[in-house]
Amino acid sequence: MNLRFKLGSARRVVLVTAVVLLLFGLGATRASASPLDPNGTDWEGLSELVAIAQGELGKDRVVATAKLDFGTLDRADALVLVHPERRIEADELSSFMRQGGRVILLDDYGSGDGLLAYFGIQRVPLPGRPALMLRDNPALAIAESSGRHASFRDADRVVLNHATGLARASLSPLLVVRGEGEPDVLLALAGDVGLGNFIAVGDSSVAMNSMLRYPGNRALAFALVRYAMQTRASPNPGKLYVLVNDFDLAGGYGTPHGGPLGQAYQTVARGLQELRTDGLSPTAAYALALAGGLGVLYWTTTRAGRTHRPAVPRFVRPVPLAAQGGVAGHAAAVGGPGATRTAVMLELKTAVEEYMATRMGLERTPTHEELVAKARAMGWITSDDARMLARLLASLARVETILSLRTRAGVERIRDADVLAVAARVRALLSAMEARRHDKVKGPS
Repeated sequence: MNLRFKLGSARRVVLVTAVVLLLFGLGATRASASPLDPNGTDWEGLSELVAIAQGELGKDRVVATAKLDFGTLDRADALVLVHPERRIEADELSSFMRQGGRVILLDDYGSGDGLLAYFGIQRVPLPGRPALMLRDNPALAIAESSGRHASFRDADRVVLNHATGLARASLSPLLVVRGEGEPDVLLALAGDVGLGNFIAVGDSSVAMNSMLRYPGNRALAFALVRYAMQTRASPNPGKLYVLVNDFDLAGGYGTPHGGPLGQAYQTVARGLQELRTDGLSPTAAYALALAGGLGVLYWTTTRAGRTHRPAVPRFVRPVPLAAQGGVAGHAAAVGGPGATRTAVMLELKTAVEEYMATRMGLERTPTHEELVAKARAMGWITSDDARMLARLLASLARVETILSLRTRAGVERIRDADVLAVAARVRALLSAMEARRHDKVKGPS
């Protein structure tokens, strides 16, 4: 009995202990907040930073949010971006700053490198052996004020936590980590962007609750808030937006809520970014592979069984008659299906002129009046034929003139019957001329 009692008691103790540990674990899970939570009051929250901003500006002017539409921003507003995990729209932020807005980026290993690269800023390692560090730990280096910016002169001896350096020669240095026996590295930079400003700090945890117990870090938090909301020429006093970790910037600056086009652009940009970082989902990959397979199958079935006529090599193909030179090629070009009626009329004109000049022994073709007069004087044509020949040559000359002026007026009126009629008159005139020339050469019998 004693043994059974002891075993039962031991089991009850183990069960009660397990329940207590489970409840403690659940309670701890509920009480803990995510890192860099603007409302988190634990050691890694940002509630102290938000409280500093509210004390400087008022609660209504400080907004901690996870989603912000560029279309709702005023040029008097300012953004504090802490450790972004999504792609940042650098173009929209640049437009916002050029109109007077201010952006402060606190980031070391987040996705802010795209915004830094947009302004030509590069992340670089801090000195391996800082001149100042906490607890002799290089990961807890101490940054000093560069002294070049009046707003940040009080932010001296800022304790860092696994930070990264920044390099950009043309921007104003704010904080610098001195190296012992090695070059100094900048931690924070500031620069003008149009009418606004941009500040980059290479440490996202520099303003956590636990870090603000150091005077330099607390002075830096005050300096960032005051610099972000300095008085500017705007009827709106402006708001300070605090966005942390997985926040979403949507829309387009200068357009209310980004407009339909701005929202569509943002949707496409986010989709492409997710595609680059996460790749296709299994369903999308399967659908794409299926569509590709069906496309290959369709192409194969439509092309594989198609027969093609054998192609004769070009070097053994006969040369078309119209492409050949000489009289045969010229005749094929003029009399082919593609030849115009105008070209045929000009060939008839040239044939009459060359025939008469050759028979008369002339070296060049004279004018039409000279041809007709000479043929009449030599007795080759009668008076009626001379008048007919003059009218024929004049009409053919008009066709040539119209063609030389590159106009279709009058040419379209030439019909096949007109060409045949002119050809018949040319043939009749040349036949009569040849008969009378032979009679003249033969003489009276």
